[in-house]
Amino acid sequence: MDTQYDAFTEGVALGGMRTKNDVRILLCYILKSLNAPFSKALLNEVLQTTALANFFEVNDALAALNEGGLVELTRQSDDDYYQLTESGRVIAERLETDLPRRVRENAVAAAMELLSRQRVRYGTSAELTRLEQGYHVTLTIRDGDTVMLQTVLYAADSLQANAIAEAFSTDPHRLYSGVIESLQL
Repeated sequence: MDTQYDAFTEGVALGGMRTKNDVRILLCYILKSLNAPFSKALLNEVLQTTALANFFEVNDALAALNEGGLVELTRQSDDDYYQLTESGRVIAERLETDLPRRVRENAVAAAMELLSRQRVRYGTSAELTRLEQGYHVTLTIRDGDTVMLQTVLYAADSLQANAIAEAFSTDPHRLYSGVIESLQL
């Protein structure tokens, strides 16, 4: 551990979080950006896949944030879920610019991708509707009763319509994340 840093950096890429405070700020920023409870497992996965923070530092930071009243902890489906409190939201808004822009963008993009993959498991459908000429293919991604994404594509023939439906069914996350990515400014 370098003397100017106070966090373990094993597995952390260049540009990743090297202080305990930065790890805490990043976690608050992610939770603020998602504005929903997020599981401990997914938070760890986000920060491990992006190599932004050490696994042990993430867990310590979550415990410290909970102890400090900046996040609320709930237990659901054999995992801990964290959500920012109002105090945590204020801190995240004040300190988010202390984090490099690239770190913020990478962390939130990875979190949204993992969250969308998790949600996609709950329900997808691809419906083909015959037209006078061609087909409409309606692609839907649901989270329970909530429609997360629904789009209608035109296909010239049944072969193309079935190919679209099959590609969507194989990897619905690809469509969802592509739409989300294209809308980010």
